[in-house]
Amino acid sequence: MEYSDSELQQIRNVITSEQNVGEALKSLRTFIHEYELHAFNARISRIESDYELMKSYMRKGLNDPQFEEVYDRLLKTLYVLNADVQLAVFLNENPSYQAAYMDVQSLDADFDMIKKRLEAFVQDIALLSLEPQDAQKTKKQELYDRHQQYVKKLFNALLVSPQWNESTAKFAQELLLSPTIDAIDAQLLLSGVMLSAIQLFDIHQFQTLVQVYRQATDPHLRQRALVGIVLSLPENEGDIYPEIQQAINTLCQNEQTCRELVELQMQMFYCMNADADNEKLQKDIIPNLMKGSNISISRAGIVEKEEDEVDEMLNPGAADKAMEEMERNFNQMMNMQKAGSDIYFGGFSQMKRFAFFTTLSNWFVPFYEDHPELRQVNDKLGGNKFMQLLLESGPFCDSDKYSFALALSSIIDKIPQNMREMLNSQDILGTSVSMEEKNSSAYIRRMYLQDLYRFYRIYHNKNDFHNPFDTSASENSVFFVMCPYFCESPLKDRMTEVGKFLYKHHFYRELWQLLGAYVDSEDIEYWRLAARAYCREKDYRSADMAYTNVLELNADDMQAIRGKALTGFYLEDYEQAVEYNKKLLEMDATNEHVQLNLAVSLMNNDEIEEGMSLLFKLNYDHPENLSIQRSLAWGYLRQQKPQQAAPIYTRLLANQHRMPTDCLNAGYCQWFLSNMEEAINLFKQYVTETNKERPMPGANALLHDVFVMDADLLQQYGIGAKEAFVMEDLVANE
Repeated sequence: MEYSDSELQQIRNVITSEQNVGEALKSLRTFIHEYELHAFNARISRIESDYELMKSYMRKGLNDPQFEEVYDRLLKTLYVLNADVQLAVFLNENPSYQAAYMDVQSLDADFDMIKKRLEAFVQDIALLSLEPQDAQKTKKQELYDRHQQYVKKLFNALLVSPQWNESTAKFAQELLLSPTIDAIDAQLLLSGVMLSAIQLFDIHQFQTLVQVYRQATDPHLRQRALVGIVLSLPENEGDIYPEIQQAINTLCQNEQTCRELVELQMQMFYCMNADADNEKLQKDIIPNLMKGSNISISRAGIVEKEEDEVDEMLNPGAADKAMEEMERNFNQMMNMQKAGSDIYFGGFSQMKRFAFFTTLSNWFVPFYEDHPELRQVNDKLGGNKFMQLLLESGPFCDSDKYSFALALSSIIDKIPQNMREMLNSQDILGTSVSMEEKNSSAYIRRMYLQDLYRFYRIYHNKNDFHNPFDTSASENSVFFVMCPYFCESPLKDRMTEVGKFLYKHHFYRELWQLLGAYVDSEDIEYWRLAARAYCREKDYRSADMAYTNVLELNADDMQAIRGKALTGFYLEDYEQAVEYNKKLLEMDATNEHVQLNLAVSLMNNDEIEEGMSLLFKLNYDHPENLSIQRSLAWGYLRQQKPQQAAPIYTRLLANQHRMPTDCLNAGYCQWFLSNMEEAINLFKQYVTETNKERPMPGANALLHDVFVMDADLLQQYGIGAKEAFVMEDLVANE
């Protein structure tokens, strides 16, 4: 029988959102019975018994001072049971869970034994130096072979583990923070905890991630824990687990943590932009880099091109120009990387077909030279320093480092000897990463996020896992600052910083969500950002209100004054546009752009004489400015002086920078002068040129809209709606 994941999700919502123990018990009992999950009968019977006892007390009218506490405990017990039932569903339906479960059947899960095995590995590696020289290599390989299989089983055991209790969490925290186990093991196992918690929220696993982040001294472990915290945050579980909100509040009391969370949110959006960045690289940058490259790739291998002396004679300096262009494109690519872009995703995503990546845990393991599945490439490299260089300064995430090394193993025999020597040089890896940057929390976190992004996008069984980067899913975790837990935490004071990032990088949908969730009436930066966002959406009414709020906080804010002038114009509140343009002129009396805006606003506010006076002065000072000439001609039309406007429109139409609206307004001018054929032709040109820029249905519809918009001007010349209809037909039938 096929299981229904949605049924268990509905039961979970009854537990967390509705908090209805009776209803949840009935639904879960039905599910267990229908799908013959008999292993859970005893557990649900105990909960039912406790609930019946509670009902019995209430029926008798007894006052139970511990009622709330007992009821909440029943909710949590039900939640744990529902999650374990969900795990059973995974074990029956999910290939990755099935494979992991089969792998751990022989694992001794005794806590003391696990700790002993992990510590013994560290000790055995340390004692290798005491072995005879000729035996060390074989012994080392045996140790790493056994250990890699063991930690793989531990990782799988974490994935398929049922809901933890306090003792399991205590052991996990002590183990992960222990200085006596290998740092790589700790990082891998912590990722196992994270993956398990993302799949099925477990309050004890979540608290383990929190404690590791707070207490770890290893920055790699610490940053993995932070990523795990935000990606495993549940939707409604905070209603029955107040510990979640308490943990988030405690974390956000720390200024460094708040800074890291803001950086993390931005880095996640860079991950989401990987496809767009890759498209830019493939279309604009990589082709130009390859043009200037002196390397050719053929079936025989990689060879250097010979310099074309004839080409240099015919095109002196061409080689230097090609090199300059290549350097420019390379620098552009490096600048994208420095900004946070995942520039290697497109290339390395094609290099995940090695058998190495069929093992689930290998997607999360830090890069290390002694991984058993790198043995072949190590043997081929011999004493070459490439693997050490890749580990220490390669600008790639761990997953891509494994791809690089494995790909090298398959082609190294075809690499010419002189290029093979380059493998000893940092140059083969491109721009190196300084030790200071490599050890920074931002860099460590970015590399780990790239590892995770590759796993969720490329792993062959990726559909077995909930993808936190999938924004189309109902419960995507990538925009974690929108979780209600953070809305109620000190992190809310940093949201404008996130909003500016979203605006700059064109994540407008997410920006609107953020602005709606974090309204901060006392933050001037919030209102500035909101105003810019509203203007972009052409919601000038809301933008105007936002600029008003800015001015209430700072009456001299030039950006807001400029904004009020702009919104006044677009809202056709020309009195406001005049008022705020005059304020701008008080601040900068020589600003030509503001003077022009003021002149146009004055004319639209029926202060035509004052507006024209300002335009005459502007035209005298800037006779070549087409915008001033357009405004002057329009002013003449408003003054009912089409004769003076006509020569200006003639000059505008002859200019190579003419605009479609020049044809429209020149058409008005000829219409007012009763030159009907010229007017019809000009309106026809307006329609044609406008449709080139943005195709629109039919001349009638386009002209009708502008005639309605300019009805006041037409009325000045005695032209009403009926005449306008006829003109529309004349133009359409021309």
